[in-house]
Amino acid sequence: MTNVSYLPMYATSENMISTPPPTVSNEIPPPHTKKRKNHSEAWNHFTISSEKEQKASCKYCDTKIKYNNRTSSMHAHLSRCLVYKRQRTTSSMTSAEEHVGSPLIVKFDQEVIRRPMVKMFINMEIPFREVEHESFHEFMSLSSPRFQICSRTTLACDVLKLWDIKNDFEKRSLSELLKSLSHH
Repeated sequence: MTNVSYLPMYATSENMISTPPPTVSNEIPPPHTKKRKNHSEAWNHFTISSEKEQKASCKYCDTKIKYNNRTSSMHAHLSRCLVYKRQRTTSSMTSAEEHVGSPLIVKFDQEVIRRPMVKMFINMEIPFREVEHESFHEFMSLSSPRFQICSRTTLACDVLKLWDIKNDFEKRSLSELLKSLSHH
């Protein structure tokens, strides 16, 4: 029998050598200090906006929901959230391969979408009445559900505003060019 020198040896009732018996401690282990992870599927659709107030923001419509350490209010909101419902309907129409990973969340801005829409109508020479067409509304509701489509009258006014802006820019540019040429 080989002697292991780094372990203390104890004699047993059968005169055999063994390691010490396990000790029983009456000490209470420290409380669990790690923060509990949010395992609910609802957290895929919300971000914490205020831990102190226990509020979370919907990633689709930015509504703040009080969660009180539970997710039932978040699930209830998702069942009512029109933006989420539209995105879910849209994503079910496309193939599963296109939806790998989490959805892209972009801050919504009505004007950022409206300006290119006006330019599109001008550049493609689309009649203003087409802004009120059912197919255009369907396309826009799927591509940008929160976008409020304007009337043909508002579109015409936007075109004129854009023309005024471009015209003023051209006038200033031409004026500066003429000034620089006259000084030479």
